[in-house]
Amino acid sequence: MRFRDRADAGRRLAARLLPYRGGEVRVLGLARGGLRVAYEVAHALEAPLDVWVSRRIDVPGRLPVLGAVSEGGGISLDRDALQALGLAEVEARSLARAEASEVDNQVQRLRGTSEPAVGGCTVLLVDDGLVSGVTALAALQTLRRRRPARLVLGVPVGTPHGLDRVRPAADAVHCLEVLPAMRDVAEAYDDFRPLPDVELRQLLVRAREPVQPREVLESTDLGGFWM
Repeated sequence: MRFRDRADAGRRLAARLLPYRGGEVRVLGLARGGLRVAYEVAHALEAPLDVWVSRRIDVPGRLPVLGAVSEGGGISLDRDALQALGLAEVEARSLARAEASEVDNQVQRLRGTSEPAVGGCTVLLVDDGLVSGVTALAALQTLRRRRPARLVLGVPVGTPHGLDRVRPAADAVHCLEVLPAMRDVAEAYDDFRPLPDVELRQLLVRAREPVQPREVLESTDLGGFWM
């Protein structure tokens, strides 16, 4: 399965997530590209939309990824990656602090200081895809501490490794297409252009406008559904 763009992916993912429509549901899109996918999901489910920011911790020019930093103070480190790179944890946490500063800056640019209220809600965290799963994992772990009633991850595409990594942190994970050999999420899209801050802010503004009902076809294919 290929996706034309993130809007196409969002509409297909929305069909899978229709059972969550109704009640106290909040959709959070992982910045950047996940917000465009999440916009379609929130529209179909007639649910509030907000953005959540999580960033990878990279060692420049080296692999694997060390982990990720989420807004709200969340840090997730990959112990195997630390060992493979020969880094001490204190060095990794120094890199994490630098990324945390950029996370705070991005939150300010996109949303301001107010954090989404998710306590007692069903939270649908949406991304445009995952390879390592580190950014989604950091976000899920941080959101769990906000005590949602249910925490669900939805992605159009992912790798088995990435899905295995995030599954313990969520109550359910929905993935439309599993691609074992995927090295970059862009491989699953025809159009995977970068999304500037101004476009992301516009999505959040549009999401607050009255919903115009439209037909969304519910998928009967349960492939890629993880519990």
